[in-house]
Amino acid sequence: MSPVDARLAAIRADAERDWNEVLRHGERARSVGPHASESDAAFVALSLDHAYQAFENLLLRFERNTGLAPRAGDTWHRALLSDAARPLPGVRPEVLPAAVESDWAQLLGFRHFLRHAYAADLDPDRLARNVERITRAIDATEPFVRTLLDSIAPG
Repeated sequence: MSPVDARLAAIRADAERDWNEVLRHGERARSVGPHASESDAAFVALSLDHAYQAFENLLLRFERNTGLAPRAGDTWHRALLSDAARPLPGVRPEVLPAAVESDWAQLLGFRHFLRHAYAADLDPDRLARNVERITRAIDATEPFVRTLLDSIAPG
């Protein structure tokens, strides 16, 4: 295996690990109902947080490995997500379908709320809506991620 092939295989393996974390935490978020107890609501909330974080890590990895400049500024999280819904000609196809960009954006907003609203109670209805969002977003995004992974190096 050439050094270039080895590097591409490593990039793909790292990106697959990120995506598998998205899937694992998405499944955990769906595994319990947020209405049952406060601890179940907390489990769902943290699973949603971890799923989104893994997705953001994947997006950042794709950007880093295509030579794009690091993100900066107050709105970089949102810009990263928005840019992922569009192809970068000659660099990469879109990473997620535009149809679920708003679902991912809502999950980003929830992550921000969870990390900064220390004294707020978790709303089980809001958590349930976010579980629906993560399910929809993952299902719609998976084929795009798989296509991109396949374009990096054979699996």
